[in-house]
Amino acid sequence: MAEAKLKHLSLPSGLLELCALLGAPQESLRGLEQAAQRRGIGSLSPLDPEVLSVFVPPFISKEDSQVAGASCGTLGKGRRRSFRKRREKPKMEHGKGGPGDPKGLDSADISIPGGVDLLALPQLCFPGGVCVASEPKEDQVHFLVLTDICGNRTYGVVAQYYRPLHDEYCFYNGKAHREPSGPPASAAGCFVPFAVCVVSKFPYYNSLKDCLSCLLTHLKLCKDFEVDNHIKDFASRLSLIPTPPPGPLHLVFNMKPLHVVFPSRADPQSPVIDLDLHLPLLCFSPEKVLQILTCILTEQRIVFFSSNWALLTLIAECFMVYLHPLQWQHTFVPILSAQMLDFIMAPTSFLMGCHLDHFEEVSKEADGLVLIDIDHGSVTCSKSSECDVDIPDIPLLAAQTFVQRVQNLRLHPELHLAHLGSSTDLNEGRARRRAWQQTLNCQIQHSALQLLVGIFREVKDHVNYEHRVFNSDEFLKTRAAGEQHFYKQVLDTYMFHSFLKARLNRTMDAFAQMDLDTQSEEDRCLIPAWTRPSGPPSARVAWLHWDR
Repeated sequence: MAEAKLKHLSLPSGLLELCALLGAPQESLRGLEQAAQRRGIGSLSPLDPEVLSVFVPPFISKEDSQVAGASCGTLGKGRRRSFRKRREKPKMEHGKGGPGDPKGLDSADISIPGGVDLLALPQLCFPGGVCVASEPKEDQVHFLVLTDICGNRTYGVVAQYYRPLHDEYCFYNGKAHREPSGPPASAAGCFVPFAVCVVSKFPYYNSLKDCLSCLLTHLKLCKDFEVDNHIKDFASRLSLIPTPPPGPLHLVFNMKPLHVVFPSRADPQSPVIDLDLHLPLLCFSPEKVLQILTCILTEQRIVFFSSNWALLTLIAECFMVYLHPLQWQHTFVPILSAQMLDFIMAPTSFLMGCHLDHFEEVSKEADGLVLIDIDHGSVTCSKSSECDVDIPDIPLLAAQTFVQRVQNLRLHPELHLAHLGSSTDLNEGRARRRAWQQTLNCQIQHSALQLLVGIFREVKDHVNYEHRVFNSDEFLKTRAAGEQHFYKQVLDTYMFHSFLKARLNRTMDAFAQMDLDTQSEEDRCLIPAWTRPSGPPSARVAWLHWDR
């Protein structure tokens, strides 16, 4: 009884799992400027990144944690993997080290969340490598989905920014990136990219992007040896933010200069949605969107391509939201670095993403892949296997209804906000845009859910709840001839089996609620066909059985 009360009164879990600074190691930067001046920046090969600093809550010293552990021996028994530095580095004097040198990895043992692999993280934060530039480039953000061996996911947001290599040019003097106050690039030296990665249990993509954008305004103005302190202070503030509980209330956090909103989920079963769900509708025609949804429903081997690293994860995650409450059960790696391309040779179903530069290579080398080009809005199959990939069509009526609903959506905020005056307050303008996006997200979710109900509504008519079985043969007999091929493939997938198990458990999820809301009065009065299976035993071979 006491344990139940403690569980009920437990605080919401924290937002931050880990914050890390990544970049090229100091050893590889020595002599880099001289080499660039001799051979030119363009001739330099990308550098290998590594983790420079790691910050993990609760940000206490090892001695403090030992004292706390002695006084509270029953708390915090869950163990985490540790990241041990591979070698001791000489301590750098203030002003002579690069970002990340001071204190990030001074301790011999740093507690790391179990779903984060620090050996793979540098490649994911710099999927194109650490490329030195002759002038500072625009800040760039991309997003990660990290999956542990048990299938549990954590989510990362990565912000890349550039700093000058010279100590005397370690300030931007408050000026725009492309207006350095020092000598020209050829004399001033090189600009080296660094990345700050924030990892959370929840996919707060837009919110964490806003937080990192606020952090970068400080990192560009500080000295090199102050970078770690700024990041640690930033991570400490993030660690104090609780995850919003399910319901209509959102959490607003002042990061200065931005008010960052962390949206809550609608209910405990709903996913956190903190991304722009209309992005796929801007990149693909409604017919192509349906084709991609079919590829996911039939569990094909899918690879997304784009020249924009951020779009790879955002587009893939949008399609996952479209199919909720159905869930992708296989490998999900939206970003692959160049060193990870071998992963697409896996024989099982997967959904991965890589840079558009590798499109031809992947198309020629791998068999049986569905290749989705985000930049050009195309869906093709790998060249060596045009006949091997079989993508059926979604049932016609459900597809036509979805296309019509999508065409009626207003996907451009300029049309919605054209009649309003210009906002002179940054956060007020962001609030307007956020309200428009939230409304559009709800409309898109509603249309996608109606599509799923149109496809699977009659599944329940062939379910026997008493014996927990589904008569797939009888269900297929009720489908039109042109729909048979689609349903035969879908009914064999892990995704459908999980969906069917929820139906047998009578789970009142988003699908069941939409099904109930859209039923006609006549259907609600009918007695469902939940009777026992009839016919001889030989007629029951296609029934799927589930354990309670």
